[in-house]
Amino acid sequence: MSELTWQRTPLITIAFFLFKQLKQLVTNISNLIPAFAAIFVIGKDSVWVLFGLAGAYLLYVIISAVLTQRFFLYAIADDAVHLRTGIFNRKHLTLNYERIQQAEIHQVWYFRPFKLTVLSVDSAGSAGKEVQIPGLKMELAQDLRQRMLAESVSPSGQRQESAAADTKEDAARITKHFPVAEIIRAGIIDNKLFVLLAVLIYPISQLDLLEDYVVPWVQQHLAWFNSESAWIIGAGIAVGSLAVLFLAAIAVSLLTYHDLTLTIEGERFQAKSGALSIRTLSFRYPKLQAVYVRRNLRARLLQRSVVTVSQLQPRAAQGGNPAAQQFTLPVVDAAFFAEFREQLRLPPAAEVNWQRLSPLALLGSSLWLALLAPVIATLLFFAAESGWPGIAATLAGWILMQTMVVLSWRNYGYSFVSRTTTPAEQWFVVRRGIFSRNENWYPRRKVQQIDVQQGPWLRLLGFSHLILHTAAGSETLRYLPSENAQSLQQQWVDEIAKNSHRWM
Repeated sequence: MSELTWQRTPLITIAFFLFKQLKQLVTNISNLIPAFAAIFVIGKDSVWVLFGLAGAYLLYVIISAVLTQRFFLYAIADDAVHLRTGIFNRKHLTLNYERIQQAEIHQVWYFRPFKLTVLSVDSAGSAGKEVQIPGLKMELAQDLRQRMLAESVSPSGQRQESAAADTKEDAARITKHFPVAEIIRAGIIDNKLFVLLAVLIYPISQLDLLEDYVVPWVQQHLAWFNSESAWIIGAGIAVGSLAVLFLAAIAVSLLTYHDLTLTIEGERFQAKSGALSIRTLSFRYPKLQAVYVRRNLRARLLQRSVVTVSQLQPRAAQGGNPAAQQFTLPVVDAAFFAEFREQLRLPPAAEVNWQRLSPLALLGSSLWLALLAPVIATLLFFAAESGWPGIAATLAGWILMQTMVVLSWRNYGYSFVSRTTTPAEQWFVVRRGIFSRNENWYPRRKVQQIDVQQGPWLRLLGFSHLILHTAAGSETLRYLPSENAQSLQQQWVDEIAKNSHRWM
């Protein structure tokens, strides 16, 4: 191998490493809520503590970003990309093209004026973690991406060009552009801002905002709250707050998915979108591990679906970003979904024979509710001295929760279905949801492990749990007759052992 020529990324990549650390802070903010709450409580009477901690963290982030850019080196060879990273603990990482599982190009907004981009790579040789090479020229990044995705590993381990796949890709091309109206619907369907608000409620409540402003205002207008029109204005404020959240979610959606265009060429799926930062996501069909179809209540009202394809093992357990290995279409109408599911080789909905779990699956949750309800009613009646209203409230709560349990059982279904048209594909699918409707599709040939679980209670009843482990997660079929569970386990093990299709 010829001597490597090491290169340093441009100075503008300091901004990349800076924003990366800030993004990591935002991503992990839910885990840091106890620490933030303690800081807020301690610093309520000492504002300098809050500013001091914020300033120290900002200084640390800036110094860390500068040093990370200084010690980040890369070299490009004919068959691999070499990286040297780390400030104190130096690492030398080699990304062989033949081991690359995925390569994406992300044009962040502060790189676009310089015609630079970020190449994100998933490699079997990088412990399943995403490796990012920032500050590459667009031409170089596109060339590297094409070279990486063109390589494949033959069964004998030798590297070969996937010319047959490329020829097949040239045979068919489907392009779908999502108009602004659909992107607005995607913002309405999305609920990330609502979740973020729920996460931030407690830290906000620890500030002096409520005590210094809200409480005095309520005390001054106490007479107004007793007026007949108070509930109307209060309802208007609540509706207005929700409207602001929806508008903010729509704005984020318009920035994220601006000019969203899906391109399907044979077995390659690619989506390109973004207003400020342009991101290109893609996957090859052989790497598909699961297909998730999500329809929350808003999506059902809008008659839309959110379709996500998982192509690699989730990194959540490894501290990575679970969305990095997922290919998502945020809004899909019924007409295009019928076409898209054909490209994903999902069978038509009419061919899915949904099966329901045994009513015994209700016993666990229903039994706990039946045991807890009398205890809660007794505590309310005697300890809280609520009397019969407490018992009535407990009964109403029990009926509501029991109804939710029954609806969850009723809406749950599973099926083993095969696509009858060519190319054929066998699937295992699970649906669930009470107000929402979610479906998880897994290729049967990619199931990694099948367990039959049977405890004392299950042995007494003659039932078992069937647990299917895949690269995209696990699914459990509860309370199957033991004979059926063991028969399915043996049948699937035999089918998977005989299957010779590409797994990755």
